[in-house]
Amino acid sequence: MNVLLAACLFATIAAKTPTQTDSSIRTMPVPRTPESNTIVLRIAVPKDGEYVGPSSWIQFRIDGYALGAASQFERASEVVETDLGQTVHVVIDDYPYFLINEPALDPFNEAGYFYDTSYKFQIPYSLDEGMHTIRMFPARSFGESLKGDKTFQAIKVYVGNNNNDNVDLSSPYITYNEPSDSMNLVEGKPILLDFWVSNTELSSDGYKVRLSIDGVVNQTITSWQPYYIYGLKKGEHTIRLELLDKKGIPVPGRFNDVKQTITVN
Repeated sequence: MNVLLAACLFATIAAKTPTQTDSSIRTMPVPRTPESNTIVLRIAVPKDGEYVGPSSWIQFRIDGYALGAASQFERASEVVETDLGQTVHVVIDDYPYFLINEPALDPFNEAGYFYDTSYKFQIPYSLDEGMHTIRMFPARSFGESLKGDKTFQAIKVYVGNNNNDNVDLSSPYITYNEPSDSMNLVEGKPILLDFWVSNTELSSDGYKVRLSIDGVVNQTITSWQPYYIYGLKKGEHTIRLELLDKKGIPVPGRFNDVKQTITVN
């Protein structure tokens, strides 16, 4: 009986743990694109902890960043990009991000500077009762997130009640960004892997992110920067990111084990 129990336990663990590296798919780090330390994004409405209706509006301000403009970096020719130009990515709860590139509420000044500019949009689906998280950050036209100290904001809001408030935004967590089906991913071009790290840093002897592709561990990431994925063929693929602690153990948290299915054309 003990032997049978041990075999069942081993099978259960094996089913939950991705298999090891598929050498046909390679992931390589690339440098972050340069960004100014004057870029600031702030959610103005709603406020953190506010009670809102199921059909909620969000207003934010972004300083020093031109939404809609093409990103003038070499990376724009290396990977796919959106024809919407630079955007803000909005992540509600566990859903994939959606893009914001609305006309600004504030007119540009005479010199055409894009400073202190306000935008307003409605969340494109109804929110259920309970707690919801809103995460926002600016992104290049090719999807790469800006990673400055003031370019990411996360808040919690409540619809009706706060019964399911099970997220601690002060603890370490990750936010999945790319690859996504918001980009027209194509075979033969490298595919951008990008994510946000909050409340911790990645290092070889500290927190890490485990990347799995199609159920196979691709690598353990120890540096917070963009990566290129090579070798993905046409069809659907599953990307999984897991935040690990210093001992390589998955970090508890709603956002720390995330999967997204993408399509390569």
